[in-house]
Amino acid sequence: MGSVYPLWIEKLVFLALLASSIYCGILLQDYLSGALLWLSWICLLPILMLVLTEAIGRLVQSIHTK
Repeated sequence: MGSVYPLWIEKLVFLALLASSIYCGILLQDYLSGALLWLSWICLLPILMLVLTEAIGRLVQSIHTK
């Protein structure tokens, strides 16, 4: 058996990405308005956060399994 997978790293990365996503959403108010702002809040930021979390998780997994 191998060592235990460091799931706490993924959780920490997820929380950091969540905080940065909220911060970016607040900053977007200065550059976008109306439907584009709502579209970025509802679609763009959650999808970007999901993709980054998955990519970092896979990177951690590939480093851990070596």
